[in-house]
Amino acid sequence: MPERIHKLQSILEELERELQTLDSSDDETRQALADAVDDLHAKLNRSDTEHLASPGMITRLQEAEELFQVSHPNISGIVVRIIDALGQLGI
Repeated sequence: MPERIHKLQSILEELERELQTLDSSDDETRQALADAVDDLHAKLNRSDTEHLASPGMITRLQEAEELFQVSHPNISGIVVRIIDALGQLGI
């Protein structure tokens, strides 16, 4: 499992880098996704993998993916990879 957690952390870092490239017109949407990423990081740092993603977290990620799907397909793809990584962790 540590390998899968490390993979998830890498994907989260990739998403953070992509979010930094967004222009200011996307601030509200970017912030919503950044908050979800921060929540995941906090749980990973506490080794709280059992409660890594609540159903609400998955919903937030899915909604963000839909918002970015057309305007920022790279970000959308990364979010899908995060959701898949969480699924591999049994979440």
